[in-house]
Amino acid sequence: MESGSFSFKVEERAPGRLGSKRLKSHPDKHLVDHLRNVGKICRKTVAESARSLDGAEILEDVAYITGATHDLGKATGFFQEYLNETDEKKRYVLKSRETTKHGLLSSLFTYVIVREYLRSGKGDPGALPLITFIAVRRHHGDLTNALDEISTIYADRESILSVVKKQVSRIDREEFGEILGDLLGDVIEIDADSLVDCILRAPEEVRHDNKKLVRNLGKKNDILLYFVAQLLYSALLDADKTDAGLEGVDLHRVDLPCDLVDRYREARGFSESRDGINGMRNEIYNEAVGRISGWDLNERIISLNVPTGTGKTLTSLAMALRLRGRLMDERGIMPRIVYALPFLSIIDQTCDVFEDVLESAGIRADSNVLLKHHHLSDIAYTKGDEEFEPDTSLLLMEGWNSEIVVTTFWQLFHTIFSNKNRRLRKFNRLANSIIIMDEVQAVPHRYWLLIHDALRTLCERFNTYLILVTATQPLIFNEESGEIREAVSDKERYFRALNRVEVHPMIDAPMSLEEFKVLLGRELHDNPEKDFLIVLNTIRSARDVYSAINALHLDDTELFYLSTHVVPRDRRDRIRRIRENRGGSRKVTVSTQLIEAGVDIDADIVFRDLAPLDSINQVAGRCNRNLSKGKGRVSVVILSDERRELWSYIYDGFLIAKTIDILRSCGGCIEEKEILELNSRYFRALRSSMSDETSRRCMSMISGLAFGDLGEKFKLIEEDEPRVDVFVEMDERAADIWQAYRDLRSERNLWERRRRYLRMRNTLSDYMISLPKRISADLVMEQGIGYISIDELPHYYDRETGFRLDGAGEGSMII
Repeated sequence: MESGSFSFKVEERAPGRLGSKRLKSHPDKHLVDHLRNVGKICRKTVAESARSLDGAEILEDVAYITGATHDLGKATGFFQEYLNETDEKKRYVLKSRETTKHGLLSSLFTYVIVREYLRSGKGDPGALPLITFIAVRRHHGDLTNALDEISTIYADRESILSVVKKQVSRIDREEFGEILGDLLGDVIEIDADSLVDCILRAPEEVRHDNKKLVRNLGKKNDILLYFVAQLLYSALLDADKTDAGLEGVDLHRVDLPCDLVDRYREARGFSESRDGINGMRNEIYNEAVGRISGWDLNERIISLNVPTGTGKTLTSLAMALRLRGRLMDERGIMPRIVYALPFLSIIDQTCDVFEDVLESAGIRADSNVLLKHHHLSDIAYTKGDEEFEPDTSLLLMEGWNSEIVVTTFWQLFHTIFSNKNRRLRKFNRLANSIIIMDEVQAVPHRYWLLIHDALRTLCERFNTYLILVTATQPLIFNEESGEIREAVSDKERYFRALNRVEVHPMIDAPMSLEEFKVLLGRELHDNPEKDFLIVLNTIRSARDVYSAINALHLDDTELFYLSTHVVPRDRRDRIRRIRENRGGSRKVTVSTQLIEAGVDIDADIVFRDLAPLDSINQVAGRCNRNLSKGKGRVSVVILSDERRELWSYIYDGFLIAKTIDILRSCGGCIEEKEILELNSRYFRALRSSMSDETSRRCMSMISGLAFGDLGEKFKLIEEDEPRVDVFVEMDERAADIWQAYRDLRSERNLWERRRRYLRMRNTLSDYMISLPKRISADLVMEQGIGYISIDELPHYYDRETGFRLDGAGEGSMII
């Protein structure tokens, strides 16, 4: 089989229900039932996910075989002896023996059976037997490189063969034949004696059959086989956990009306306005959503590229729901909607909007309908009046068992480009899904080519739809070639019509912080009724500016500070207060970049330390958002300390150089109506000059099935240095949470300890900040987490500006 082809001739076989028989004699009937169930779930998953692939029926059979054989090594007398032992000490001794371990033997069974199935008139087996071998061998761990798996088997072949010989000698051949017939009889006829003979040759054959094949794959730059491998692995993980851990849980899908957002907008009176910014929001909404009714379903990549503040969140959700309705009616597919965002700071805000949309239509926003998933999510999965136990909730959440999943870019892309077991389990959910990428400009340019090829493969081969949402569209996809289509017919008209903001580049020379504070003081005094937003590049400069403004004692002014060194609970509260439309005091917010994109706040005057152009545009989107107070002003400055310009601590000089070129070419003030063209020039400049080396290296790993290398190489967020989580005991509630966390150490039952931790993980994270390891070195460490007690608070933590940087190096300023 060629790596990119599944065009086999499929033989006719008699219709029948797989695994319809039931064994009575096997000592562990539950194991056989489990294997059968996992095989069926794997088949169903792949049938739904790979329907667009040639030879999909063969892949379904391979998926069934993989699931039905993934624990077949437990049929040995060694494992049965361990299973039936009741004395815990003896069980521990038995479990540690090599002959009891079943993973490698199971994977060899899978390898041989899949290979023989494919050889029986289905075509050249190609890499599929190896892929299923790796999937089974690593289904309780993480994937490694295919070549490393082959090399390990060969290097350890003598010891492996010795153990395998002992294991198969303790298999009851007659009973094993019954098991094989029961599980696999409708797919392939296998004689137990012949299979055992093949198993004894398999360790050598794994190397002989696959080493050259995998090396050739790496040269072809074909990524389809990688996606097939991840799909089979994901299907196995999901099926195994579903059958073993979610028995009795109702996983039935939930239908959602495709006009949900229409109803919500009408109920809120949004659809009635015809004037100003609200009129434009309605026009964009009606055109974008209306076009989905006649959309060519073969066009799977859609762009919603419209100005900031024009209702993209609701519009994109409405588009996805309409598209979902059409796919259900016309193609019998019920897509999940995956709404991905770049920053945690806007996850809660987006979920609140979606919950409001659902509940306004009388639909309870339970977890099986709307799920928030990221690494700090509250481990609570609800359905009706039932809230599942933490371990069950975690299984349901990590499997993305919901109709609408709101998650992060990190979760999305570390599901596609990963070797980690827990992340890859939900890979199969991306097939037949509608992925909305909001603020897509946040994707690092070094990964444009990689993400382009991966998302196109998902769309073209696995029936995924992609909606890219942004005011500043990066050139990941080529509009001129037709691979991406616009949701609105004349987006330029909307950008030209809005003129809410003027951008003033003040970039002729760097400015010291002292000079900047003088400038800000003058501006704040001269504009006493204006709301200000000041966005800085480093935590140290943000703290310095905040302190300077605080010292001005401005009348009728609420002053806010935001950075990642402030505990999440307080950050959320401050963002909520900034967004509140209370009369009276004006608001002045000093923030790092976390405020940049998607946080729905509005200011009249914005100052931004120099950043890449798309970041500047995003901050401009927080200025005069609702066109309510004349024209807003955004001033871009270059701040420096005694060593260098502050942008250089966190941004790529290549991006800054292109930004400066664009800004200087404008010759002065830039009006909002010019921003679309500036963005286009900026991204064209990036595309023409940037290096694709990182993407190409990742793609080489993908095509060569180097799962482990890819897992280490792909990092959507580059960490400047090792970091440590630190718990800040700010109040009595925090003290109670920390004490409960410390009490976990006394729980000897590992499963109970895990359940208790999952229950408290979200509340624990409310008081957790992430710090560079070197500036937190003198903190108390407990169970891998730094700890600042309430007594130490004055020394280490300021309630307004967060962790104290006194004495820390400049490198610690990075978010």
